[in-house]
Amino acid sequence: MKRIIYSLLFFLVCLPVISQAHGYWFVIKGPGKVNQPVQIQICFGEIDQYNIRHRETGPELIALGDFKVTVLDEKGKTTVVTINPKADCWEGTFTPREKGVYQILARNESLPVVDRSKTGGKSVRPIDYLCAAYTVEHTGYVEKPVQFLDIVTATRDKMIIVRAFNNGNPAVSGTKLRVFNPQNWEKSLEIDAHGEAAFMPVMKGLYIIRQDYNLAEAGSYKGLPYTSIRYRCNYSLLVD
Repeated sequence: MKRIIYSLLFFLVCLPVISQAHGYWFVIKGPGKVNQPVQIQICFGEIDQYNIRHRETGPELIALGDFKVTVLDEKGKTTVVTINPKADCWEGTFTPREKGVYQILARNESLPVVDRSKTGGKSVRPIDYLCAAYTVEHTGYVEKPVQFLDIVTATRDKMIIVRAFNNGNPAVSGTKLRVFNPQNWEKSLEIDAHGEAAFMPVMKGLYIIRQDYNLAEAGSYKGLPYTSIRYRCNYSLLVD
């Protein structure tokens, strides 16, 4: 009986996490060398009840084509990356010509309004950002934000230091972040008074760091009214 109760409690606690686990993320593949091409994939999917992340392959992938992808080098030069549909992602490439740290960025302001009017809920307009850092024969870190909602990371004493930004300003103390590790277990972080949060990577692989910001601003988009805008930034961090 106790086992049944514990299992039920576990399910109820985890259900909100599972039901909100849909999201977009980057997969970046490259050798980290000058003049060697880098593959950029934008993926969409969910984490199931077994903590397995699945890429969507259906009509949901169409929205990925609306992401505008750019790469910013350390000198401020921006390169626009064209992406094309694949079976389970949209994909593009760029070739770094110099050593340094490149910011790989994407934004999608064309996602449809999440219409909850038929169930009595509030309709929300989602705007999504993606970001990642790609190091080319270099050991530095990204220092400054570029997008409206942005995240940068660094390593300090084996810890991953996370700095989140909102409209160019450091996220306020107490801002909540979510981290999904390579096994898709979720950890909650909180920005401190210094504008930072930290966590210890427990394994190699892809970590996704998420920041959400909700703005109570009503409007209409593509004929559908909404009561607020949900901004989201997903930062892809590969620990090797």
